[in-house]
Amino acid sequence: MTRTLLTLALLLTTAHAQTGFGPLDPTPPTTPIPQILAHMAQQESAFAAARDHYIFRQDVTFETLAPDTNQPDGAYHQLSDISFDDAGRRQDHILFAPVNTLQRVTLTEADLDDVAHRLPFILTTPELPEYTLTYLGRQRVDQLDTYVFDCAPRQLLKDHRYFQGRIWLDQQDHQIVLIHGQAVPQDTRPGHENLSPPFTTYYQQIDGKFWFPIYTRADGTLHFPAHSDTLSQTVHVRTTVRYTDYKRFHATVTLHFGTEVPTTPQP
Repeated sequence: MTRTLLTLALLLTTAHAQTGFGPLDPTPPTTPIPQILAHMAQQESAFAAARDHYIFRQDVTFETLAPDTNQPDGAYHQLSDISFDDAGRRQDHILFAPVNTLQRVTLTEADLDDVAHRLPFILTTPELPEYTLTYLGRQRVDQLDTYVFDCAPRQLLKDHRYFQGRIWLDQQDHQIVLIHGQAVPQDTRPGHENLSPPFTTYYQQIDGKFWFPIYTRADGTLHFPAHSDTLSQTVHVRTTVRYTDYKRFHATVTLHFGTEVPTTPQP
């Protein structure tokens, strides 16, 4: 049976509970926390490997909102089919991309890289030592019993981006089912600003085994510092990413005089 989170809260904050979120119970789990985290990393590593054998559709929208009307005054939209080659390299096949009308912000390579790697956060065994995870408690989220952890990078290395925030693990599978946080570091150097709002990503169990990201929403106000020739600027931005149509693919094999020759992967 496929399990899922029923409630897609638009924004999740620690200031107040949202519909679908039960109280946070600080009672420690019966299984030692290091053992839970080690198993989580193993599960996430298996998921990362399995994900390379799926194709899916990704619908990304970046918007800036006018301060007087709170309505979009600029947008970037791209609809793509995502697949992976034999080496696990991501391949984006663009299906629809209207003219980019963003004027008050500029999308950077780091922004697009966040969409590919930070918003659908996966914490594998090799990456686990890069983070500090602090147990907060148990929490019921819709129909799921979860363990809640704060997650922060141990150190910020140059030219690396990390996730910082909160993660929810399914108590049964020890897999990530929900995250809320931000990509870090936020670069505020004059002339090199690279800011991004906090985001929430929801996951759903696909094919009865692994939890795949299905929806991300980011919403916040970016504060750009003043330069010598410009005034400081605040821009309200909103991002939505939808991940749909997950399909497992495989390579068919044709025999040529005893040699196996793989053909184009088929869904």
